[in-house]
Amino acid sequence: MLAASSLVPSKSFATSLESDLTALTAGALSTAIRQGDASCVEVMEAYLQRIHRYNPVYNAIVSLVNDDNLLNQARVADQELARGHYKGWMHGMPHAVKDLTPVAGLPYTSGSPMFSQRIAEVDSELAARIRGAGAVFIGKTNTPEFGLGSQ
Repeated sequence: MLAASSLVPSKSFATSLESDLTALTAGALSTAIRQGDASCVEVMEAYLQRIHRYNPVYNAIVSLVNDDNLLNQARVADQELARGHYKGWMHGMPHAVKDLTPVAGLPYTSGSPMFSQRIAEVDSELAARIRGAGAVFIGKTNTPEFGLGSQ
């Protein structure tokens, strides 16, 4: 016979974290921002808190834009919404891409020490579309060298 406690679903990793905002799906977060239930600054603060707490352990983000810059971009996104300018479904949402994708102004190492000083001059098509939907690029995520690992 199953114990009653085994019928209760366990919390997922995301929902066990302190910030409810970081547990939302992308669609739910987009709706919360657009409807004014969460500001872009609140969202950015929640994600930065989570990154600073967990990234030292997991090393998922290998190049993070500084907090002041990101919070300023979030404030600008909030101001745009206040003026009725909505860029798209990712408006003001923090976003990071693998370090295989060029994002203007961010390191573009392809996971290789050989390119440790390379900074992307322009967005890739992928990054341009994500930026066009309103996302704020927070940095780059870890990748095996040239994306060729099997991890």
